[in-house]
Amino acid sequence: MSTQTSGTVADAVPSPREHHRHAAPRSAPAGASLSRAVLSEWTKLRSLRSTWWTLVIALGLAVGFAALLAAVVSNPDAQQPQGGPGANGLADPVGIALASSTFSTLVLGVLGALVVAGEYATGSISSSLMALPRRWPLVVAKVSVLLALLVPFALVLSTACLWVAGLVYGDAATIDWASSDTWLAVLGNCAYLVAVALLGMGLGLLFRTTAAAITVLAAVVFVAPPLLGLVTWDWVVAINDHLPGAAGTSLASTTGGTLSSLDAWLTLLGWAAVPVLAGALVLQRRDA
Repeated sequence: MSTQTSGTVADAVPSPREHHRHAAPRSAPAGASLSRAVLSEWTKLRSLRSTWWTLVIALGLAVGFAALLAAVVSNPDAQQPQGGPGANGLADPVGIALASSTFSTLVLGVLGALVVAGEYATGSISSSLMALPRRWPLVVAKVSVLLALLVPFALVLSTACLWVAGLVYGDAATIDWASSDTWLAVLGNCAYLVAVALLGMGLGLLFRTTAAAITVLAAVVFVAPPLLGLVTWDWVVAINDHLPGAAGTSLASTTGGTLSSLDAWLTLLGWAAVPVLAGALVLQRRDA
């Protein structure tokens, strides 16, 4: 009787190998966790009305200032740089049109900061981190979703600025849509807009508050360039030439800028990647 009971109990308790075989499927692989994280982040981003209002404001600002700048520079009485194409000697009608999107960079940077800092403000970051104990997939998912949203949006915004400016220029200048230089400038402008948004996200990861992230972002993108431009020391000039705005201006132009194309691309890559990587490292090492 006791022998039968012992055999029954032994049969009922699984061996360590069987237990491992049955329990293993419960832990999802990293790829599955990452894909679910991307889907979750996309759902959160598109379900917020602030996301779409931010994009509408950014597009409206860029197109509006494109029309305004084009109207100003195409004025026959305005002083224009000589030696460039166009009836009034507009040196770079493409660069002038794309310069209008500079006013939208802060808006997109705020959107990047809100992707992270907004969760800290509402406390939902705790739920996100509980769902992903390894925190790097959360950062990768947020970056992927922001890129998927902003890359096509930046292309539409840049193209819309050129189209509106071309209409306003009239006979003063023309946009050569068949020129490779035009589309390289469009791609450079897109890179600038996306890089500033990623900079905002990185600052959101580092500071965890929207106010601090926006303050630093505005200082880097808008406040520092004119202030540093007042100083003629070589090392200060070098720093000013490698700020995001200078790199974006160099790329979003058909006549070049203070940086070569390679230096400008590397500068934008650094401003986009370093804050995000630093923020991801900080996120790994501290509590939510």
